[in-house]
Amino acid sequence: MTEPVAALADFPQRLRMASWFSFVGTPLSDAERGDIAEYADALGLGELVIEELADWRAAEDCIKQTDWDADWWNAEEERRQTLLAQAEVKVGDMALTRALTDLSEKASDIVHGAAAIAASRGGVADQGLTRSAAGAATMSAYQAAVEKAAADDVANDNHGHPFAAKFRLFEAGHWPLCVRGGTIFVF
Repeated sequence: MTEPVAALADFPQRLRMASWFSFVGTPLSDAERGDIAEYADALGLGELVIEELADWRAAEDCIKQTDWDADWWNAEEERRQTLLAQAEVKVGDMALTRALTDLSEKASDIVHGAAAIAASRGGVADQGLTRSAAGAATMSAYQAAVEKAAADDVANDNHGHPFAAKFRLFEAGHWPLCVRGGTIFVF
């Protein structure tokens, strides 16, 4: 048995306690709006307009659009790669890979059911849509874990914690969908 990555010890509990998709379609709180601002600022996206979506069909229409901001996508990916490299140096490649794989599997197991239940309550039984929601939540957990594993380096790089902020939105029961035209769409 391998030694767990200590920085990620709280993630299994957080995954179990999160409100996955329970508050989609409800208004964002001030704290959640703060998380969006932290996320956007830390990725260098500037101030984003927040578009709150009201139902699963609006979320589906949103994610089917292909005109999302490449700068947003690239900023996330560059940040993820930088953090992953920092975390690998800090905790070791194999230990990190095992920890992230385990965490992703646990997240996936939890969020698929939660997305299906929330969609069903919203009158939707679209497996593709619930898989998209669950995949986004799983990716967010992975990104937040990478960020946390690189925590000492992150604290010293003045970029903030975009993935922790994004993950908190999922934990709070929302689904941040994408950024298009200076607007972040959140369900």
